[in-house]
Order: sequence, then C-alpha cells, then structure tokens
Amino acid sequence: MSKWLFILVVISLGGHATLADDAADPTAPQPIVVELSDSEEPTVVELGEAKADPLLIEPFELIDQNGEPFSSEELAGHPWVASFIFTKCAGYCPVLVRNMKLEIADRVKDPNVRYVTITVDPEYDTPEKLKQYAEIYGVDPEKWKFLTGDKETIYRIVQHGFRLPVYEMQGEDRQPGFEVAHSLSLIHVGPDGRVVGKYDSRESGEVLSLRRVLNGQIETPEENLPIVGEQPVQEGSEDKQTVSPPGESGAPIAAPEAVDEEPQLPSWVARLPTTNAMLNGLATALLLVGFVAVKLKNVRLHKRMMLMAFGTSIAFLACYLTYHLALHHYTGTHGKPFDGTGPIRTVYFALLISHVVLAAAVPVLAIITIARGLREQWDAHRRIARVTFPIWLYVSVTGVIIYGMLYHWPIS
Repeated sequence: MSKWLFILVVISLGGHATLADDAADPTAPQPIVVELSDSEEPTVVELGEAKADPLLIEPFELIDQNGEPFSSEELAGHPWVASFIFTKCAGYCPVLVRNMKLEIADRVKDPNVRYVTITVDPEYDTPEKLKQYAEIYGVDPEKWKFLTGDKETIYRIVQHGFRLPVYEMQGEDRQPGFEVAHSLSLIHVGPDGRVVGKYDSRESGEVLSLRRVLNGQIETPEENLPIVGEQPVQEGSEDKQTVSPPGESGAPIAAPEAVDEEPQLPSWVARLPTTNAMLNGLATALLLVGFVAVKLKNVRLHKRMMLMAFGTSIAFLACYLTYHLALHHYTGTHGKPFDGTGPIRTVYFALLISHVVLAAAVPVLAIITIARGLREQWDAHRRIARVTFPIWLYVSVTGVIIYGMLYHWPIS
C-alpha cells in the first residue's frame, strides 16, 4: 500500500461557454485536501470554514492604473461600485465603462462614492494599458480605480469574493476580443464592505435604479438584492453574462443597447428640449430682424421684434426650468450628459459654460434696455443696447448649437 502523500483539490467553477452571474452556494465548504495517512484510505480535511457573512467582500490587494498598490481597505467607509472588463474586449466591455461613466459616475452626487473596475485579463492588462483605457473615458483617477494583478488572485477575488463567474475561453470559442468570459454585472458594495445590490449593466432600467440608490432617492429594489445560497447556473444556461463571437451560423453580434432615459419620461417632458431649441431659434430670428429694422430706421418694427424676442426668451426660460425640474422628478438627474469625447468635448463645455454665465445676465440687461426704449431715453437705450444685443444673440444662437450637440451629436 502506498504511504506517500496524496493531494487532491476539488474546485467546481461551473459552466463552460455560457456563464451566469450566480455564484456557488455560500455555505459550501472550502477546497479540500487529502493529507498523509498510515491507513489504507487517505484522510480528507476541510480547509477553513464557510464565510460567516457570505455578502462580505474579503480584503484584497491589487495594482491600480498608476502602478501603485491598492488595498480594499482604502474603500472602507465608502459606498462603491465594482465592475469587470478587459481592454481587448470586443463585446460589451467598452459600453459598460462608457455607461458607468456617463450614467452613474457623472450623475451621482455623493462625493464619497468610489468605483472599482477589475480586469479579468491581467496578463495583458498592465497598469499602463489600464491607464490609457481609463483616460479614454475621462474618469477621475482619485475616485475610479482600474485594477490589475496576479491572475490567480484576481480570479479568486471575482469567484470567491464577489461570487461571480470568470474563465478563459478555450478552443474555437477563444477568438480575438473574446478571450475571457465574465460577468457584466455592476456590484454595489456598502461602506461596511458588504454587497448591497447587483445590477445588469445591459439593462438601462437597472443602471438607472443603481444611480438612484447611490443618490439616496430609493432603497435597493427587491429584484437587485443579492441572493444568498443561490446555486450556480449550469453550463448551457440562458442567463448568459458575456457577449460571445459569432457562432458557426455566422450570426452577427447584436449591437448593445445604449442607456437612454427618455423612455422613463412622460412624452411632454421628452419633447421639451426640442421646444426649447425652437424657442431659441425663434428668438435669434426676431433679434436679427429687429436689428435690421433699427438700421433701416423702422423704429416701429424694431420695437415689435424686440418685444416679441423678449417674450420668446421668457417662454424659453419657463420651459427650460420646467424640463429640468421634471427630469429630476422622474429620473433623479438635472440634465443630460454630453456623449462626445476628445476635442469636441472641450468645445462643448466652452460653449455651455459661456452660454450659462451670459444667459443669467440676459433678463436683467433686456429689461433695462427695453424699459429705456419705452421711456424714449434714446441715448441711454442705445448705450446699453450695444451690450445687450450681442450677449442676447450669442445666448440664443448657442442654445440651438448646444441642443444639437447634446441630442444629435454622432457617437462613435
């Protein structure tokens, strides 16, 4: 009989090409080993005990996009959102990060919220590559960490810490951009390190729910609460968590659906941005006609055009405020983020900031200018009109431009 040491490690990772977001039973024992025994049969010993709190994320240490060590202890006291991607991903990963940035990070008001994105392909995703990837999306490196490290450590964190699936594709299933199958969920972790909720990043409604939870507007929806003790989904499950390459049938991959808040809005609210742009366009036309009229000495037409322009601008202001109040009421946000990236983003914010600052001055300047004109204080009227007119015209024109960039700018 052999008296040598036999070692047996039994680990069930579940699934092959179709992984679900559900993890192994949290009460399941740790991996087991077979230790030296003088008896005929090996002795089986359990390593450790099941986690006392299956929702608690165990401590971990990885490397961030700046090449600095990052410990989960730095997240203590902060609510945070975890996601999982790899930079070579040709599936949903880029959309996940984009939506997480635009729909959550940019719109969550709590400055204490942190974001953690862990690569599932650490052998390729070095800190340098993750830094370049993060910079594409313009994330705040102080609040959003992209983490890499040892592959074995990361897989243990994902599988046993977050209880999510991850594995490398093999054979014909392993194609460029589809080397790793992984979860597409966003995991909300509380300040105490316990999982609070799980949200499907592909569902716009769930992304919106997560943002509202982080903003303190709602509690975690029942359907997003973490399930303790749920059995892993077996191979062949329909609850697929990764986008796979085209199969033998050659069927193309469906384009991911972008997060869009408009379906959450009543139709009358959704139409207000277009209404506002039309009012700005009308004000622009009236201002130009009024300007030409006064140059032609047609004071009567000039007066009518400027009063109509003022009324149009007041109507715009009322619709603008109504829209943003309604948007906040129905979605928890005050505005729509700009989707463009690169230099055009700088142009957009330059226009937006100047538009907002000058728009605040227009009502005051317009009232003073019109009042002096109605009182026939012509010299005073002309002096202030030289200031009011270009500012008023600029605000009206840029209002239309900003609308076009915000709602109709092509997204790459």
